[in-house]
Amino acid sequence: MLISFQNLKDGSRVYIYPVAVLFLLFLFHLTGCATYYPKDFVDFSKFQDSPLPHNAAPWLNSGSQTLLTPRIKALASQLSAETRRERLYNAVQYIWTNMRYDRWLNSQMFTRTADQLFQDKVLGGCSDFALVKVTLFRALKIPARLVITANVDWMLRYQKDPLFLTTGHAFIEVYLEDRWYLVDSTYRFLFSDYDAALKNYPRREYLCVKGIDYWEMGFTTVATFIEVAGELATGFQEYMYKDRIQSRLSPGLPFIYCTIKLIYTRS
Repeated sequence: MLISFQNLKDGSRVYIYPVAVLFLLFLFHLTGCATYYPKDFVDFSKFQDSPLPHNAAPWLNSGSQTLLTPRIKALASQLSAETRRERLYNAVQYIWTNMRYDRWLNSQMFTRTADQLFQDKVLGGCSDFALVKVTLFRALKIPARLVITANVDWMLRYQKDPLFLTTGHAFIEVYLEDRWYLVDSTYRFLFSDYDAALKNYPRREYLCVKGIDYWEMGFTTVATFIEVAGELATGFQEYMYKDRIQSRLSPGLPFIYCTIKLIYTRS
């Protein structure tokens, strides 16, 4: 038996085996993916930008690691659009389709500049993905700041065994329309019900630090992050994490481009 899916745009059909559907549903559950919005299905004109408030405008500034070089400015000029949300979409789509992931570069996290990453087009995990995105967002006049987290389960294990491998994530806060939203650096999720005052993040992540870039935060090597995360973990209590983050996704990002992209989601 085969199951058919109809393309809502051109009416064509795709036929796949039921076991493949179950596998895809498992991946959706694993990644938290719920919806895919192709750009053609999003009416960006419905998202009107308000003037930037005084507390958002400073996040257009760059640090020494995220300088807007001629290379980055030239790229931004090709991705410009009317609204901040559409420019965000264009930036995420560009990085997803033009950058390559190499897990062997994870050991180099925090050491390269955004310009070097745009030149090499090879990224080593969520820290690199977050750095190129936050830099390109600012080049596109979108206020953005890095959010570094430590995983709750890792912190609880660290308290019993300090040698346990450090686990965390890099998110990005972006100012769209009239408030802050949360962008997942690697899964291409835009969280619409987001409260920037909370310290709780999806997938049991807890706030470590926010900033312009890693060097401005004091992270120049993996070891410097491990030290800061360890200090946070030492004083952490599980009651501090309240799973209040709303995970509803917002239109305007190409969440999962296709099955192959889903299988190779960067982490």
